[in-house]
Amino acid sequence: MSGLFSSGFLKLETAMVAREKLQTTHASNIANADTPNYRADTRTFADMFAVEQARRNQLERGQFSESNSNILQHSRLDSSSYSSRLDGNTVDTQKEMARMAENQLMHELTMRMIKGKISGLANAIKEGR
Repeated sequence: MSGLFSSGFLKLETAMVAREKLQTTHASNIANADTPNYRADTRTFADMFAVEQARRNQLERGQFSESNSNILQHSRLDSSSYSSRLDGNTVDTQKEMARMAENQLMHELTMRMIKGKISGLANAIKEGR
C-alpha cells in the first residue's frame, strides 16, 4: 500500500498542510493590522513546509513530543526590519493581501496536482479489472 502513495504524494500532502498554515498566518496578520505593537509573522512557505516535514518525520519515528514547536518559533522571522508605523505595528495590509492571494493560487495548484495523482490511481484501478 505504501508503494501507491509515493514520497511525491506525501510531499504534496505536506505542502497542502503548509499552505493552509501559511494562509492562517496571513489572515492573522491582516486581522491584527490595527493592533498596536503587533509584529507581523513573516514566515514563508519554506518555513512552514520544513516544520511540517519535521513533524511528519517525528510521527513516523514514533516520537510524539512537541519539540517541533521550537522549530516553528525559531523560524518566525523578526519583522523589526520592516518599517513600523507610529503605533509599532509592522503589518503591511496590501503586501499581506498579495501574499495571501499568491498562497491561495499555489494551494489550488497543489490541490490539482493531488487530484491528478488520485485520478491516475483511479484509472489504473479501473484498467486493472
